[in-house]
Amino acid sequence: MKFMMPELSNRSAVTIAVFESGYSGSDASFANIYLLRKKYGTQIALQDGFLFRYYNGAGSRRGYAFPLGSGEPQAALALIAKDARESGRPLEFCLVDEPRAQILREYFNTNRVVETDGTSGKECAEPLLCFEENRGDSDYIYSAEGLATLAGNQYRKKRNHISRFTRTYGQFELREISPANIADALEVEKRWLNVESLGESSDTDCECTCECREAAWAERSEDEKSRLSEYCAIREAIEHFDELGMKGAVLYVGGVPSGMTMASEIVPGVWDIHFEKVIDEYAENGGYAIINKLFAERLVAAGAKFINREEDINIEGLRKAKLSYYPQTILDKTHVTCHPREGGDHPD
Repeated sequence: MKFMMPELSNRSAVTIAVFESGYSGSDASFANIYLLRKKYGTQIALQDGFLFRYYNGAGSRRGYAFPLGSGEPQAALALIAKDARESGRPLEFCLVDEPRAQILREYFNTNRVVETDGTSGKECAEPLLCFEENRGDSDYIYSAEGLATLAGNQYRKKRNHISRFTRTYGQFELREISPANIADALEVEKRWLNVESLGESSDTDCECTCECREAAWAERSEDEKSRLSEYCAIREAIEHFDELGMKGAVLYVGGVPSGMTMASEIVPGVWDIHFEKVIDEYAENGGYAIINKLFAERLVAAGAKFINREEDINIEGLRKAKLSYYPQTILDKTHVTCHPREGGDHPD
């Protein structure tokens, strides 16, 4: 397969393959595939009606993603196994939801392998596939209508947060992101991340193309790298807003930009919230509840049935916040490794 780094021109083909698969995981959003391509070393191939992805990240962000398309996946899985043999990559899969994990079990025949003579078989001492779930990779998927209305006793605390924000500030509005306020959206992100603390060269550090810049990147702390990667992703999202099919808004309090959010559609009716930030005192006084609800209202008006608010990356506070909105589904994802045969060959 001819893997390549994703480009903006791939959006149409990628989106069609994902739409036809029906998979609503946030990792399949073209915006995420494109914006996080450097962070995870993502490569894609578009072949035989399928989207193939390979992640060169670490841990659960390493390996082939399950192929997405309209046809039966067996032929696509055969291509992946062949590619792994020829490229020398380990045959492993990342970010696999349970229905597709079951397909992998069936395809690779978890408990049996065929001897190299093609006729006799033997029991494996251990399963052919090893499944390792990382709770931090699970997507939280909500009813769009539920987030937009916050109806019912379960959302009483959220409604109280909104009331506090309204009493505290009075005048506020949510404006759609447009060329007129793109700079405001980026300013919110800068203040939220405290980008200035990363140095004056932060605006140019998104591209590590020369040895001196790579050396400077290596000297940064993991927290600095994480913050700068997020800033670069948001800056690219803003620069290519329409090309990525994004929809977003900026929250203004008394005319001052105080929050921002951006989303894109994964499959028809399912929207992915990529970024949602509220700064300073506004966050403490119910700003997240306000921007969440008002933007959900706009997504519902755009035809959203479900909203994917992505994973919690094993941060306890973030997990608690996501659970407090009562997800309709928690989409668990698994990392799958394949034990090679004796002699090191991958299974056919």
